[in-house]
Amino acid sequence: MIHEFKNLKEDEASLMLMTPALVTLLIAGAEGNVDQKEIDWGSKITHFRANEHTILQNYYQEIDKNFNETLKQLIEMMPKEVEERSKKINQELSKLNSVIPKLDPDFAVELYKSLLSLSTQVAQASGGLWGYGSISPEEKKHLNLEVINPPKYKDG
Repeated sequence: MIHEFKNLKEDEASLMLMTPALVTLLIAGAEGNVDQKEIDWGSKITHFRANEHTILQNYYQEIDKNFNETLKQLIEMMPKEVEERSKKINQELSKLNSVIPKLDPDFAVELYKSLLSLSTQVAQASGGLWGYGSISPEEKKHLNLEVINPPKYKDG
């Protein structure tokens, strides 16, 4: 398991491992049907991040092991109707607000930035011309992951 998860309960660690798949599904399904191009790009991003030498490398290596299976399960179990699905995913993501404060502050800040970056990159994966104008108004509503409170830096 991931060293940064030492203070987490099993269900909290599970949620943390599911989070990138939840973010990917939230954005990829924002316009109704789940966009396969955006799903594929979410998978690629997590794989790339598993190979980057950052504070999040171990986290993404763990996620990379089961990302596609986790995403497939989420797609199957989440409501098909977009508003209902988005609401359910946001409810899950909001649970991070009690988990993130238990993490190392540096890890928490990088994780938060990484999730925001993931949401933007997934949204840009489909539509538009070379990524310009590819973020739809429906995706834009969820892009900032407003249900997740930004973590506090060590000195603030």
